[in-house]
This record gives sequence, C-alpha cells and structure tokens, in this order.
Amino acid sequence: MTSPKRKKIKESKSDNDIETVINKILLEDCDLDVAILLRFRNHLQHSKDNELEVQSVKLKIEQRVITRLLCQYEAMESEKDKAIFDILFLLEKLYQISLRPFFPMVWGNRAKDNYEKLRQLGQILHTKLTADQVLDYLNPKLMWNTLLKSEQTTSIKIPEKDSSNQFYDARFILRLLATLIDDDGAKMNSRKFIDVNALSLAFAATSFVSRSERCIAYFILRRFLLHLTELDADSFPEKCLYIYLLQIFKNSIENPIQRLPHVVAHFFARVTKLILHPEDPVYQPVLSYGIKLLLSLFGSVIADQETKKYILLSLRAILQHRSLANDLYVRQNLHSWIVLTLQNTMITRWERVFLCQLFVMLVTHVKDLYCNSNHDSMDANWRKTMVYKTCQMLGNKVCDELEKQNDDAKSTWLPKLKQLLCKDSWAGSMEACDIRN
Repeated sequence: MTSPKRKKIKESKSDNDIETVINKILLEDCDLDVAILLRFRNHLQHSKDNELEVQSVKLKIEQRVITRLLCQYEAMESEKDKAIFDILFLLEKLYQISLRPFFPMVWGNRAKDNYEKLRQLGQILHTKLTADQVLDYLNPKLMWNTLLKSEQTTSIKIPEKDSSNQFYDARFILRLLATLIDDDGAKMNSRKFIDVNALSLAFAATSFVSRSERCIAYFILRRFLLHLTELDADSFPEKCLYIYLLQIFKNSIENPIQRLPHVVAHFFARVTKLILHPEDPVYQPVLSYGIKLLLSLFGSVIADQETKKYILLSLRAILQHRSLANDLYVRQNLHSWIVLTLQNTMITRWERVFLCQLFVMLVTHVKDLYCNSNHDSMDANWRKTMVYKTCQMLGNKVCDELEKQNDDAKSTWLPKLKQLLCKDSWAGSMEACDIRN
C-alpha cells in the first residue's frame, strides 16, 4: 500500500511531467515531436481513472494547447496525426473538455489565421467558417484514395510507410462531415459536398470494421438525404438522382448500423461520383440499370407518394436530353410504360398529369429525331411511319386521360399533344393518318 507521502510525491512528479509536455507543445518555433505527443497521449490514457489527475489536466489545458495541436494536425494516417487525434478524442470524451468552440474544425498551417482570430476576438465575436469554406480544405483525390484503401476498411495492420501521406484519417473526416451537415447543413452547398467525394466516403464507410465509424457514416447519409429533400433553394440538375440513390440505399438496409460488403458500399460510392460525369463510359450502363429500377419501383406497393414524386422528377430531368429520350423510347419502351401506368387506378391526378407531361416530352424528342432525319430511303420512311403510328395509338389513350377532367392540365397539355399527333407536324413522305380531335 502506497504511503500518503509517497503518493503525494508521485502526483507532484506527474504534474511536473504533464506541465513539461504541455510547455513543449506550446513552443511555436518548431514542429511537434512524435515522442512528445505519444507521451502526452499515454499520460491521458493512464490517468483517466484518477479523478485528481483528470482535474489537474483540465486546469492545464488552455485554448492555445488545442489550437496548437490542430495547426500541427494534417488529418492523415501518419503516427503523428493519429496521436493528435487520440489526444483530442481523450480530452473531449474522458476529460470533458469541450471542442465545440473550435467547430467547424480546420487543420494545418491554413488554420492558423482562423484560430488566431478566435483567440483575439473570442467565441462570440469570432466569425466561424462556413461549411463550404471547410470543404475547401478537403482534397478530392485524397478523399477517394481514403475510401479505397483506408486502414479502417480492414483489421489488417497497414505498414506505416505505405499509408502515412496518402490517405486521410477517416475517423476525423467522418466526424468533421457529421458536424458540417448537422450544424451548418442548411447553408451547405450539396453539389460541393458531392464534388469533394464526401458523400462517396460516407457510403464507403458503411463497410468499415469499426461500428462507431459506420454509425457516423449512416448519420451523414440520413442527414444529407433530409438536406436534399427539405431545401428547395439548394438545387442542381442531378439532385433527384441523388435522392433516389439515397432512398434505394436506405430501403436496402436490413439491420441497424449494418456492415455492408466492400463491393456494395463501393458501388454506391462510385455511382455517387459517376452521376456527375456523364462522359464516363460506365455512365450509360449504370443509368440504364437505374432506370429499370425506377420504373419497377414506381408501380410497386413499397413506393409512397414522396418516392413516386422523385421518380417522376428524375424522369423529367432525363427527358430534357434528346439522346437520352430516344434511348428510353427504343430500349426501355417508356411510352408504353407511361400508358400502362395510367391504367393504374391507385395513382393520383397529379401523378397522371405528370405522366402525360412526360409522354409529351418524349414524343416531342422522338418526332424531332425522326422528322429531321436526312434519310429518304424506303426503309427510313417505313420506320418513321411505324414510330408515328405507335405514338398516335398510345397518344390517343393519353388524350383520353387528359380529357377526363376540365382543369389547367387539360388546357395546357392536351393542345400540345394533339398538335404533336397531327399529321401535318410529321414528314410529308409518310402516309396521312386520321387523328381524333
């Protein structure tokens, strides 16, 4: 049993040790030594159960200590950066030292000016960085390398020399993204969040070994989906596709905080990146696969009105491009799907009108494509005639649907559709066909 005198001497020595370490950390004219950081981390770990030691450490940790650590931090998987992360984690979780005054956290030499202003002005007067400014700190290439080869994806220890400066520490990045989307999500640029591969990393992190990291990843995905669906101001052309992608992912999870296979998580991560790059050769096959899922989901019992709404919005966004509209006509038989779906008595009037609008958009592109063709051969004219008769036959059913109620939809879309189906709007080389008025 340790005598009170020896115990007091031991505590005094421990206090001197921690003060020495903190003083070395505060030296501004040199980089932090890894040995000092490891020594500090080990002291925090060993003292966490000693109430006197905990209180002593809390009294010694000033704002300057935290900012010094953050300015020396590079958010990588190097031994130095992992030691700094562990120190910050221990100070917050076990020593109850709040890091919220430093949110949103930034790091490295670029962060010195921000933290200097925080020191001078104080937390109330200091203007915090926006979410978009913090996203500028992230390197998209490093983010992509991190989700592919981070040490969090496997329980096998990766040699230090192979990973020190190539990957971010996914533990820190995930927590950073969670604070951004939680605290400043309303003002965050969704497109920028995707561009820096933040959403891709969140998808990939659902395959991480650590349950706590997966929990943060699922939180990011859930909040980002809410961000996209609730904010009308933050809009971009691919928004509906991302909402659909996130909903498909959400509906596919069978267990809470489920660890997904790497191939599944990385598929969603890659599709997230691919949606913004239609020039990629993989884009068309993936989109074609996605369209089949969209059409199947719309008529299923698991699709609620919100889901159907975003499916229709996604189709409208796709039909704005003539080449894609032709692909949907030829390969997906979208015109027949629309007419068949209109026979479903469970869909609402709004959905029926939207489907009629999609039919008009589709036929407009198809007509322009075939009528503006320079081919005057008999085979080309025969194909044109078949396309016209198909559009006429199905278009008459859509006209019937629009004529059922006298509303704005009828006055807006019915004249346009009848004009499209009129023989005068098609090429003269085709035989005239009777159209119902």
